[in-house]
Amino acid sequence: MNATTGNEDNNSTENVDWAALAPEGGERIPELLEQVAASDSALSDLHDIIHFPAPGHRAAPEAVDRLVDIAIAEETPPADRWRPLSLLLELVSAHAEDRFPQNRDLDQWRDEVAWAVSNDVEKVRAQYRTWMEEAPDEQHHHRMRNRLAVLEADDGAALLQAELDTYEAVLARVPDLVTLLEGASNRGGLDRAGEWVSYLLGFLPDDAERISSEITGASQMLLAKDLRPALKTPASVREMMTQGLDSGEPLPAELFALGLVADPKDVDTTIGLTHQMAGGNLYNSFAASVALVLIHGENTPREGLRRIGRGGGTTVGYEGLFNESWPHCGNRSPQVLGFLALGRAGDRARRLRLDILPGLIKGEDESRALVTGVGLEIVLGPRSKGYTAEEHAQAEYDEETLKVLWTIAELPATAWEDEEFTATLSAWALPDNAEEFCALVGVEPEPEAEESAEAAAPQQPQAQQQAPTGLFGRIFGGGR
Repeated sequence: MNATTGNEDNNSTENVDWAALAPEGGERIPELLEQVAASDSALSDLHDIIHFPAPGHRAAPEAVDRLVDIAIAEETPPADRWRPLSLLLELVSAHAEDRFPQNRDLDQWRDEVAWAVSNDVEKVRAQYRTWMEEAPDEQHHHRMRNRLAVLEADDGAALLQAELDTYEAVLARVPDLVTLLEGASNRGGLDRAGEWVSYLLGFLPDDAERISSEITGASQMLLAKDLRPALKTPASVREMMTQGLDSGEPLPAELFALGLVADPKDVDTTIGLTHQMAGGNLYNSFAASVALVLIHGENTPREGLRRIGRGGGTTVGYEGLFNESWPHCGNRSPQVLGFLALGRAGDRARRLRLDILPGLIKGEDESRALVTGVGLEIVLGPRSKGYTAEEHAQAEYDEETLKVLWTIAELPATAWEDEEFTATLSAWALPDNAEEFCALVGVEPEPEAEESAEAAAPQQPQAQQQAPTGLFGRIFGGGR
């Protein structure tokens, strides 16, 4: 579908009964769509109405074409294109944690939604509970749990259908979206469209061949650096960005997308990523290393794993490097998504992931339960194995297992108030309170020292303590 066809189709959006599709605020959708490119508040309000699994998500498939047309329209200033693109990203990356490490199978997804829509809701809920309990790994467990949570709503099956329809509507517009990879106005500056559309394209692996080809063409990454046309640009990369100029280098976000869509048999792309990995740009080197691991999985070159670990040891660290190339989706940080995705390499990435894990368990409050479950799966096996407290009491843990368990034991008392986190521990038959857990793993809790440290810390003004919330808290407060 080209842009012209999309615009013709969107003339019919005036006939959509938005209020019926989105009972809470649907009547505002046409006005918000008109304002979304230029208004932060319109973007935030529209997101709140149609994001998944909000009740108004049934309106999301109808809004997709209009959002794409706004993003690609010549009259939309390049600096404003990120707004509709960021909303499209939120719509296709809902529950991003169940998209990694393995892609979803679109045909299986279609069959599953058709089954959920056509059967008695109680029967469907019961089946999802069974699938959740018997899930072979954490990715499938969270996927089933998330879908079961949606089905608890009265119109849950309709929301699952809308989620699929939204994905397919965005997928159909890939030929238009890839045009935003081209041109200095899309590739340069801050909040550049080429970056945001790359994040979005990475979540559309069902058109992988086209996306991979368009990214490698737009970025010139298949050309060795000394063969690329010379660019007359300022010397500083930062200066080029602020002036809206194209540096001539692949965008880190493009490397993120290639990691999710490139074919392992595509030797040219692998060589291009290898050149990026060995280049002097720290951020592109890291992003390319991660991409190689995701593309080649258990056959990944050892050098890719080494360079990721080396990047984690820099002053920027894993957090800063993932923030530069991976998107912030929902309440999942780039580092959390990257950590999950590295599981694609299986045991090859085991030590690397265990190196990243402690920082996530201690620093990612929103995702603590999620990453703790993945960490326990790495060292103990899947939760569905059926563990007992007696096994843990008699176990002689190895060094890797102790590293994970000691990290958990060192968490502050507030972490143990998180019911999802303690339920995760219980799934492996581990104690769900700090005192018993510390006793099991041989760690002496130090609550008094922790309280003293908090008391001694200078208090910031209230305005500084409050982080941004909602869509913009994730985009700007969480970092990219």
